[in-house]
Amino acid sequence: MASKNLQELDAMQLSVLREIGNIGSGNAATALAGLLDTVIDIEVPNICLIDYNQVADYLGGADQMAIGMSIHVHGDFHGTMLQILEKDFASKLVNTFYEKEIESFEQISEMDMSVLREMANITTAAYVNSIAQLTGRFINISPPKDYVDTIGAILELPTREYEGLDYQVLFIDERLFLPNTHINCAMILILDMDSMRALFESLGLTL
Repeated sequence: MASKNLQELDAMQLSVLREIGNIGSGNAATALAGLLDTVIDIEVPNICLIDYNQVADYLGGADQMAIGMSIHVHGDFHGTMLQILEKDFASKLVNTFYEKEIESFEQISEMDMSVLREMANITTAAYVNSIAQLTGRFINISPPKDYVDTIGAILELPTREYEGLDYQVLFIDERLFLPNTHINCAMILILDMDSMRALFESLGLTL
């Protein structure tokens, strides 16, 4: 009998998801290096499946302020890539383009947000292209939508589309090393269950 939820994945299926995360992280770092015109090294990312209702704890708590980038994934798979960015991440990224100290979320301008949206678009495209190449499926993404709010409020956004969201999602915690600094970024890949089944079937596995 096929598994009914992600909590029942076996070791091979988990390994496949982690491999997708590893390949995607490497491609995202390469794409970001091109955007910033600098060398970027990436630490082996921490990739795991966690219950969606526990994501906030992994990110430091639901009340903590952050920037959320939500990108809709569509085509043969349907879902959302959610990136959670800390203020320091935004400041360091913006300062690779122009000099500006971002000491509070209120100081983030539309120009700053444009830089962050471009980053999110490029890195998410790198992830979904990795999945498309591995599966032979067509995947597209929508332009990023940005939110400055508490982590709890940002994480509430996908629950409007994926009713309940009481299953596990792929959580990717990565650290990117730029000259003289490093930045942390959390990415959450949420696919609906039909898309998860189609993903595994494309890889010769059963969910």
